[in-house]
Amino acid sequence: MIRFLAAAAMAITLVACSSPGLPSAPPAGKAALPEAPPPPLVADDAIVCPADVKACPDGSFVSRNPDQGCAFARCPGETQQ
Repeated sequence: MIRFLAAAAMAITLVACSSPGLPSAPPAGKAALPEAPPPPLVADDAIVCPADVKACPDGSFVSRNPDQGCAFARCPGETQQ
């Protein structure tokens, strides 16, 4: 008998919690959040380079440059080849 009452109470609770016809209201004293802006547009020719780095002789590191076809940037003090 107790199992039956517990199951009935759980079923009633689940039905009450999932009523789709009622709009959810923000808690008292809190305003609803504004609509989020749309995501930024991405150009069709956008290049995404790997996130690896190159160690330079002076101990610093340089990353890849998407403006140069994902080639590594020059190390400090390195001359153009």
